Amino acid sequence: MDVMSAVPLVEQLSREMGISTATALFDGHQPRPVDPVLAPIFRRGGLPRGEIVTLTGGQSLSCALATIAAATQEQKWCAGIGLGEPAVSSIADLGVDLDHFVNLATPAEDWLRVASILIESFDILIVDPGFRPSAGERARLLAKVRERKISLISLEPMPGSTEQIEITDTQWSGTEHGHGRLRSCLVTARSQTGIHRFLLPGPEGTPAEAPARVPAPTSVWEEKGERPVIRSVS
Repeated sequence: MDVMSAVPLVEQLSREMGISTATALFDGHQPRPVDPVLAPIFRRGGLPRGEIVTLTGGQSLSCALATIAAATQEQKWCAGIGLGEPAVSSIADLGVDLDHFVNLATPAEDWLRVASILIESFDILIVDPGFRPSAGERARLLAKVRERKISLISLEPMPGSTEQIEITDTQWSGTEHGHGRLRSCLVTARSQTGIHRFLLPGPEGTPAEAPARVPAPTSVWEEKGERPVIRSVS
């Protein structure tokens, strides 16, 4: 379709359906539900369908997994690509139904090919891209995401994403006196809806509301913008 033929189509959609942009085509689709604590960071209160969301910064993987938990509990299929080997027990603690989550050990150079295949059969993908795709590759990926109305979460910045969420600060608590156990992590996130603070994990492992006042951490475990510490323990 050339530009000239596309213009009348957009005008027709605008008149008959109130649609003026490509993104507006999906505004009528209810977003996928997320934990109520995480809902405010999304523009429509949930994980959008047919769109790419970027989620970056410290605890980004934990936040992405917590985001998909409600969908897996509704028996929606989710897959992780390029995430390494996160501890299974930690994923479950975040509320993810392991019966509906698949983590693929994918070579970095194959992430785009694997994602293009999984789009056909999965509802949500969490991807840690091994390389930045070209403009043409991004366009084809986004077209598939829109066509299948899946939700794709990228743990790296990606042009074409409709929502950008950045974890700007993380503060662990539980070892303030030099001993004890890590209990929770206070997360500060910035998105198009503003600045948000919550616990991830909270005392029960799942997201929790941030307390009204949190003392400055003195623990050496405080994270400073690093990737989440979900690791396999041998």
